[in-house]
Amino acid sequence: MNRTTPFPLPFRPLRQISGGGDGPYLVGSMFTAGYASKAERLAASCEKFGLPYVMHEVPAVHRSIHARGTDDLSFTKANLIHHLLESYRKPVLYIDADCELELRPELMGELVRSGCDFAIYNWLADERTDTFGPIAVKMGADAEPVRDRFFRFRMSIDWFSTRQLICSGLVQFYGNSAAAQSLLSEWHHNVAAFPQSGDDVCLSFTYNNLGARAEALKTRWLPKAYARYIWWIYEKPVINHKDYPQPASHFVPIEDPAGRKWVYDALVERRKIERLFPKDCVIDTQDRMVCKLVDGRVIPVKPTELRFWV
Repeated sequence: MNRTTPFPLPFRPLRQISGGGDGPYLVGSMFTAGYASKAERLAASCEKFGLPYVMHEVPAVHRSIHARGTDDLSFTKANLIHHLLESYRKPVLYIDADCELELRPELMGELVRSGCDFAIYNWLADERTDTFGPIAVKMGADAEPVRDRFFRFRMSIDWFSTRQLICSGLVQFYGNSAAAQSLLSEWHHNVAAFPQSGDDVCLSFTYNNLGARAEALKTRWLPKAYARYIWWIYEKPVINHKDYPQPASHFVPIEDPAGRKWVYDALVERRKIERLFPKDCVIDTQDRMVCKLVDGRVIPVKPTELRFWV
């Protein structure tokens, strides 16, 4: 790790959007000009639930967040969150600017009251991670393809651990504590040390190499409803990302010269998953039917009691 990298760095946004009154924690985010309308949408959803928020417009986000980002380490998520903790002296709920609140995030009040230092969605700790993607289906020979109604299995992570982390960092909670600030510092240094890797990978790597220090960090794993991507069509969203995330193929895995691993195989276990739906089926989210695809035609097999949010 490059300990010569200073942290925190001065955080100088172009402007900020703020409001929502007072509360036990602060919703924070940053956005570029191209995401201004989405940041305003997030701000409006905070207003709806009376949550205090501060959203900073920046000239660019760091390259660990976006492929066309800047090398300027002052615009990492870790530096932003540390700035918010220092400036407002209360816990911070970081949310990506292209998300929005669909329901009041009641869990956050519990995290504040419990003295939680760190909370994030952990793929390894979730009971079920099946994701689904849309397929275009013609309902007749001359019909236009129907989109965003029929879905097929996309991918899942079928390994389990509550001691290791593979995160999705669109939503993160940090307590106003020395332990939380230490985690942010180490994450920031790893982003600097592995400049070709994504920030989620660097955060997972950081957590998984805390060793005994992880026991002192009061950690909670967020349910997927609080970091909900559209690919979880069966999950009613609280904090929602309505778009499919950009591919992260430009990022490279961490190869640490010191031999530290992103995830330690000895601390995870393979488990047999009882899937909601067979991998080879097609889900009709409008008629709530499990189907199969035969010669390009969708054939209903059986109904499902599950609701869908697409």
